[in-house]
Amino acid sequence: MADEHGETYPLAYQAVHQKAPTASGVYTICTSQRWLYVGESADIRQSLFRHLNEPHTCLIGARPLSFSFEPVPAEQRVARQHALVARLAPVCNSTMA
Repeated sequence: MADEHGETYPLAYQAVHQKAPTASGVYTICTSQRWLYVGESADIRQSLFRHLNEPHTCLIGARPLSFSFEPVPAEQRVARQHALVARLAPVCNSTMA
């Protein structure tokens, strides 16, 4: 399930290392059927690695997982995250907050 930017990648160590930036922004985690989580971070790559290393119970049963991201300046990240949560209605944001 791609976001409005159309680029999604497998949520796996190699793809995160190669594709996710070490920059401020928002990111999504999804399956091909539904949006699971929208996060915001000062370091998108680090946050995605954290999801891989310490998966939340809401994400454990869902497979295969994909991610997408959008670089966003720090002062705009939370507002962008809230806008995406409102639009995409990810199922894990309420349990992972």
